[in-house]
Amino acid sequence: MGAARNITRMSEPPFHEVLTTYRELAGLTQQQLAGHLGCSAASVSRWVCGHALPFRETAEQLDRLLDAGGKIISAWRMAKSGKSAPEWARTLMSIETRARHVQAASPALVPGYLQSPLYAGAVFRAWHPAASDAEIARLAQIRTQRLGQLPELRVTAVFPVYGITGFDDAARAEQARHLVELVEQGRVRIHLVPDGSILLSVTSPVLVFHLDSGETVISSDHMDGNVIYDADRNDKLAPLVTGAMAEALPARLSLEALKELT
Repeated sequence: MGAARNITRMSEPPFHEVLTTYRELAGLTQQQLAGHLGCSAASVSRWVCGHALPFRETAEQLDRLLDAGGKIISAWRMAKSGKSAPEWARTLMSIETRARHVQAASPALVPGYLQSPLYAGAVFRAWHPAASDAEIARLAQIRTQRLGQLPELRVTAVFPVYGITGFDDAARAEQARHLVELVEQGRVRIHLVPDGSILLSVTSPVLVFHLDSGETVISSDHMDGNVIYDADRNDKLAPLVTGAMAEALPARLSLEALKELT
Protein backbone atom coordinates (compact mmCIF):
# COMPACT_ATOMS: atom_id res chain seq x y z
CA MET A 1 0.00 0.00 0.00
CA GLY A 2 2.96 2.35 0.56
CA ALA A 3 3.77 2.37 -3.15
CA ALA A 4 0.17 3.14 -4.03
CA ARG A 5 0.13 6.14 -1.69
CA ASN A 6 3.36 7.46 -3.18
CA ILE A 7 1.90 7.30 -6.67
CA THR A 8 -1.20 9.12 -5.49
CA ARG A 9 0.85 11.93 -3.96
CA MET A 10 2.69 12.49 -7.22
CA SER A 11 -0.57 12.52 -9.18
CA GLU A 12 -2.89 14.64 -7.04
CA PRO A 13 -2.55 18.43 -6.57
CA PRO A 14 -2.85 19.85 -3.02
CA PHE A 15 -6.19 20.80 -1.54
CA HIS A 16 -5.81 24.56 -1.99
CA GLU A 17 -5.07 24.16 -5.71
CA VAL A 18 -8.06 21.88 -6.26
CA LEU A 19 -10.32 24.29 -4.38
CA THR A 20 -9.04 27.24 -6.41
CA THR A 21 -9.53 25.37 -9.68
CA TYR A 22 -13.17 24.51 -9.00
CA ARG A 23 -13.92 27.92 -7.49
CA GLU A 24 -12.68 29.55 -10.69
CA LEU A 25 -14.58 27.06 -12.87
CA ALA A 26 -17.72 28.05 -10.96
CA GLY A 27 -16.98 31.73 -11.57
CA LEU A 28 -17.05 32.61 -7.88
CA THR A 29 -14.84 35.02 -5.98
CA GLN A 30 -13.60 34.10 -2.52
CA GLN A 31 -16.12 36.54 -1.05
CA GLN A 32 -18.99 34.98 -3.03
CA LEU A 33 -17.93 31.49 -2.02
CA ALA A 34 -17.88 32.54 1.63
CA GLY A 35 -21.41 33.90 1.20
CA HIS A 36 -22.66 30.60 -0.19
CA LEU A 37 -21.08 28.72 2.70
CA GLY A 38 -22.16 31.15 5.40
CA CYS A 39 -18.61 31.59 6.65
CA SER A 40 -16.10 34.45 6.72
CA ALA A 41 -14.05 35.47 3.69
CA ALA A 42 -10.99 35.18 5.92
CA SER A 43 -11.66 31.46 6.36
CA VAL A 44 -11.90 30.93 2.60
CA SER A 45 -8.69 32.92 2.13
CA ARG A 46 -6.84 30.64 4.56
CA TRP A 47 -8.06 27.57 2.67
CA VAL A 48 -7.10 28.81 -0.80
CA CYS A 49 -3.69 29.97 0.44
CA GLY A 50 -2.97 26.58 1.94
CA HIS A 51 -2.79 27.88 5.49
CA ALA A 52 -5.70 25.86 6.88
CA LEU A 53 -8.22 23.13 6.09
CA PRO A 54 -11.99 23.31 6.49
CA PHE A 55 -13.89 20.78 8.58
CA ARG A 56 -14.93 17.65 6.66
CA GLU A 57 -18.57 18.75 6.54
CA THR A 58 -17.49 22.01 4.93
CA ALA A 59 -15.27 20.17 2.45
CA GLU A 60 -18.27 18.03 1.46
CA GLN A 61 -20.37 21.19 1.08
CA LEU A 62 -17.65 22.73 -1.10
CA ASP A 63 -17.54 19.64 -3.28
CA ARG A 64 -21.31 19.77 -3.84
CA LEU A 65 -21.45 23.53 -4.28
CA LEU A 66 -18.62 23.61 -6.83
CA ASP A 67 -19.76 20.42 -8.60
CA ALA A 68 -16.31 18.89 -8.11
CA GLY A 69 -17.42 15.27 -8.40
CA GLY A 70 -15.48 14.15 -5.32
CA LYS A 71 -12.20 15.88 -6.29
CA ILE A 72 -12.33 18.34 -3.39
CA ILE A 73 -13.10 15.57 -0.90
CA SER A 74 -10.24 13.49 -2.33
CA ALA A 75 -7.80 16.39 -1.97
CA TRP A 76 -9.07 17.15 1.54
CA ARG A 77 -8.54 13.51 2.52
CA MET A 78 -4.97 13.63 1.17
CA ALA A 79 -4.19 16.79 3.12
CA LYS A 80 -5.78 15.41 6.28
CA SER A 81 -4.51 11.85 6.31
CA GLY A 82 -2.23 11.27 3.34
CA LYS A 83 -4.81 9.08 1.58
CA SER A 84 -6.40 10.87 -1.35
CA ALA A 85 -8.15 7.95 -3.03
CA PRO A 86 -11.32 6.28 -1.72
CA GLU A 87 -10.99 2.69 -0.56
CA TRP A 88 -11.82 1.11 -3.92
CA ALA A 89 -9.17 3.21 -5.68
CA ARG A 90 -6.49 2.42 -3.09
CA THR A 91 -7.33 -1.25 -3.49
CA LEU A 92 -7.00 -1.01 -7.27
CA MET A 93 -3.60 0.70 -6.98
CA SER A 94 -2.45 -2.11 -4.70
CA ILE A 95 -3.65 -4.66 -7.24
CA GLU A 96 -1.84 -2.88 -10.07
CA THR A 97 1.49 -2.90 -8.23
CA ARG A 98 1.15 -6.64 -7.54
CA ALA A 99 0.02 -7.57 -11.06
CA ARG A 100 2.31 -8.99 -13.71
CA HIS A 101 -0.21 -9.21 -16.55
CA VAL A 102 -3.57 -7.62 -17.23
CA GLN A 103 -6.08 -8.49 -19.92
CA ALA A 104 -8.08 -5.38 -20.83
CA ALA A 105 -11.26 -5.60 -22.90
CA SER A 106 -12.99 -2.34 -23.80
CA PRO A 107 -16.20 -2.07 -25.84
CA ALA A 108 -15.47 1.38 -27.29
CA LEU A 109 -12.22 3.11 -26.30
CA VAL A 110 -8.53 2.34 -26.12
CA PRO A 111 -7.91 1.13 -22.54
CA GLY A 112 -6.64 3.89 -20.25
CA TYR A 113 -3.20 2.32 -19.71
CA LEU A 114 -2.53 2.60 -23.45
CA GLN A 115 -3.92 6.04 -24.29
CA SER A 116 -1.74 8.76 -25.82
CA PRO A 117 -1.85 12.41 -24.63
CA LEU A 118 -4.09 13.79 -27.40
CA TYR A 119 -6.41 10.80 -27.19
CA ALA A 120 -6.71 10.96 -23.40
CA GLY A 121 -7.27 14.71 -23.59
CA ALA A 122 -10.13 14.24 -26.03
CA VAL A 123 -11.72 11.59 -23.77
CA PHE A 124 -11.48 13.78 -20.66
CA ARG A 125 -12.78 16.82 -22.58
CA ALA A 126 -15.90 14.82 -23.52
CA TRP A 127 -16.37 13.76 -19.89
CA HIS A 128 -15.65 17.22 -18.40
CA PRO A 129 -16.78 19.84 -20.95
CA ALA A 130 -16.63 22.71 -18.43
CA ALA A 131 -13.10 21.96 -17.20
CA SER A 132 -10.17 24.26 -17.99
CA ASP A 133 -7.53 23.26 -20.51
CA ALA A 134 -5.04 23.01 -17.66
CA GLU A 135 -7.26 20.55 -15.78
CA ILE A 136 -7.78 18.42 -18.89
CA ALA A 137 -4.02 18.38 -19.47
CA ARG A 138 -3.43 17.35 -15.85
CA LEU A 139 -5.91 14.48 -16.06
CA ALA A 140 -4.45 13.30 -19.38
CA GLN A 141 -0.94 13.37 -17.92
CA ILE A 142 -1.99 11.25 -14.94
CA ARG A 143 -3.58 8.69 -17.24
CA THR A 144 -0.76 8.49 -19.79
CA GLN A 145 1.94 8.18 -17.13
CA ARG A 146 0.30 5.25 -15.33
CA LEU A 147 1.78 2.42 -17.43
CA GLY A 148 5.26 3.88 -16.94
CA GLN A 149 4.71 3.75 -13.17
CA LEU A 150 4.06 -0.01 -13.44
CA PRO A 151 7.24 -1.27 -15.17
CA GLU A 152 6.55 -4.94 -14.41
CA LEU A 153 3.04 -4.94 -15.86
CA ARG A 154 2.39 -6.53 -19.24
CA VAL A 155 -0.85 -5.76 -21.08
CA THR A 156 -3.02 -7.69 -23.52
CA ALA A 157 -5.77 -5.43 -24.84
CA VAL A 158 -8.77 -5.96 -27.07
CA PHE A 159 -10.91 -3.09 -28.34
CA PRO A 160 -12.64 -2.03 -31.58
CA VAL A 161 -10.72 -0.26 -34.31
CA TYR A 162 -13.34 2.50 -34.30
CA GLY A 163 -12.07 3.34 -30.83
CA ILE A 164 -9.19 4.92 -32.76
CA THR A 165 -10.69 5.87 -36.12
CA GLY A 166 -13.58 7.72 -34.48
CA PHE A 167 -11.20 10.46 -33.29
CA ASP A 168 -9.81 13.40 -35.25
CA ASP A 169 -6.79 12.92 -37.50
CA ALA A 170 -4.20 14.18 -35.01
CA ALA A 171 -5.44 12.09 -32.07
CA ARG A 172 -5.93 9.03 -34.29
CA ALA A 173 -2.42 9.17 -35.75
CA GLU A 174 -0.77 9.84 -32.38
CA GLN A 175 -2.70 7.04 -30.69
CA ALA A 176 -1.88 4.55 -33.42
CA ARG A 177 1.84 5.46 -33.29
CA HIS A 178 1.80 5.14 -29.51
CA LEU A 179 0.27 1.66 -29.69
CA VAL A 180 2.75 0.53 -32.34
CA GLU A 181 5.62 1.70 -30.10
CA LEU A 182 4.22 -0.15 -27.09
CA VAL A 183 3.79 -3.34 -29.10
CA GLU A 184 7.31 -3.12 -30.53
CA GLN A 185 8.71 -2.61 -27.01
CA GLY A 186 7.30 -6.01 -26.13
CA ARG A 187 5.14 -4.94 -23.17
CA VAL A 188 1.81 -4.87 -24.95
CA ARG A 189 -0.21 -7.12 -27.25
CA ILE A 190 -3.09 -5.56 -29.17
CA HIS A 191 -6.08 -7.37 -30.67
CA LEU A 192 -8.31 -5.05 -32.70
CA VAL A 193 -11.95 -5.82 -33.30
CA PRO A 194 -12.44 -4.93 -36.98
CA ASP A 195 -15.19 -2.76 -38.40
CA GLY A 196 -18.38 -4.74 -38.82
CA SER A 197 -17.96 -6.62 -35.53
CA ILE A 198 -19.04 -5.59 -32.06
CA LEU A 199 -18.04 -6.71 -28.59
CA LEU A 200 -21.22 -8.32 -27.34
CA SER A 201 -19.52 -9.91 -24.34
CA VAL A 202 -18.40 -6.70 -22.62
CA THR A 203 -20.59 -3.66 -22.00
CA SER A 204 -18.04 -1.76 -19.89
CA PRO A 205 -14.23 -1.95 -19.70
CA VAL A 206 -13.10 -5.15 -17.99
CA LEU A 207 -9.64 -5.70 -16.49
CA VAL A 208 -8.41 -9.18 -15.55
CA PHE A 209 -5.30 -8.86 -13.37
CA HIS A 210 -2.96 -11.82 -12.93
CA LEU A 211 -0.99 -11.21 -9.72
CA ASP A 212 2.52 -12.34 -8.84
CA SER A 213 0.92 -14.57 -6.17
CA GLY A 214 -0.95 -16.53 -8.85
CA GLU A 215 -4.28 -14.98 -7.91
CA THR A 216 -6.68 -13.43 -10.42
CA VAL A 217 -8.56 -10.20 -9.70
CA ILE A 218 -11.22 -8.81 -12.03
CA SER A 219 -12.45 -5.22 -12.08
CA SER A 220 -14.68 -3.10 -14.27
CA ASP A 221 -14.81 0.66 -14.86
CA HIS A 222 -18.10 2.50 -14.45
CA MET A 223 -19.14 6.15 -14.46
CA ASP A 224 -19.07 6.37 -10.65
CA GLY A 225 -15.87 4.45 -10.08
CA ASN A 226 -14.17 1.12 -10.37
CA VAL A 227 -15.82 -2.11 -9.19
CA ILE A 228 -13.61 -4.95 -7.94
CA TYR A 229 -15.49 -8.23 -8.01
CA ASP A 230 -15.46 -10.97 -5.42
CA ALA A 231 -13.28 -13.94 -6.35
CA ASP A 232 -16.32 -16.20 -6.65
CA ARG A 233 -17.34 -14.24 -9.77
CA ASN A 234 -14.08 -14.98 -11.64
CA ASP A 235 -15.32 -18.13 -13.38
CA LYS A 236 -18.26 -16.17 -14.79
CA LEU A 237 -16.43 -12.96 -15.70
CA ALA A 238 -13.11 -14.20 -17.12
CA PRO A 239 -14.78 -15.84 -20.15
CA LEU A 240 -16.12 -12.41 -21.15
CA VAL A 241 -12.59 -11.37 -22.08
CA THR A 242 -12.07 -14.66 -23.91
CA GLY A 243 -15.24 -13.93 -25.85
CA ALA A 244 -13.95 -10.49 -26.75
CA MET A 245 -10.69 -11.99 -28.00
CA ALA A 246 -12.66 -14.30 -30.28
CA GLU A 247 -14.12 -11.25 -32.06
CA ALA A 248 -10.69 -9.67 -32.63
CA LEU A 249 -7.87 -9.96 -35.14
CA PRO A 250 -4.67 -11.84 -34.26
CA ALA A 251 -1.89 -9.69 -32.78
CA ARG A 252 0.16 -9.65 -36.02
CA LEU A 253 -2.74 -8.47 -38.16
CA SER A 254 -3.73 -5.93 -35.50
CA LEU A 255 -0.23 -4.45 -35.58
CA GLU A 256 -0.40 -4.15 -39.37
CA ALA A 257 -3.77 -2.39 -39.08
CA LEU A 258 -2.35 0.03 -36.51
CA LYS A 259 0.58 0.91 -38.75
CA GLU A 260 -1.86 1.80 -41.53
CA LEU A 261 -3.50 4.34 -39.18
CA THR A 262 -0.29 6.22 -38.32
